Amino acid sequence: MSNKAFTLIEIVVAMFLLTVGTVGAFSLIQKTIAFTSIYSSQLQATYLVQEGMEIIRNIRDTNYLEGSAWDDGIGLGTGYRLDYQSESFPDVVCGNYLKYNGSFYVCSSDSKSKFQRKITITKPEPDKMIVSVTVKWRERGRTHQVFAQTELYNWR
Repeated sequence: MSNKAFTLIEIVVAMFLLTVGTVGAFSLIQKTIAFTSIYSSQLQATYLVQEGMEIIRNIRDTNYLEGSAWDDGIGLGTGYRLDYQSESFPDVVCGNYLKYNGSFYVCSSDSKSKFQRKITITKPEPDKMIVSVTVKWRERGRTHQVFAQTELYNWR
């Protein structure tokens, strides 16, 4: 009789340990999937920040090739929105969001799009420009952002 009771206790303990182990494994998998999604978005946002800085750098380099002033067409200020299709600076028709069109991220007014990019330009010295780019997005109930800053110079 005592062997049967001892065996029943062993089965209950074993079931408890298996349940705790399974729940723990599923919880770990769920957290991994959640963090993978956030890190994937963070990587995309990092590329979008770099792209924002490259757009301003391209304007400066085009000015050099055309013989214009190095900062021609680059206004000082905050909250600029641009993409590679922008034909003017600042681009007044560029929406608040960046939407993936299958090849590139382009300006969009579609609030279903995830990313928002803001470009800020300051000029502390006549031959120096500071370009700051912030990309924000909401995911899993939180706002995330990536920020980078670079200095551009009149290198002629």
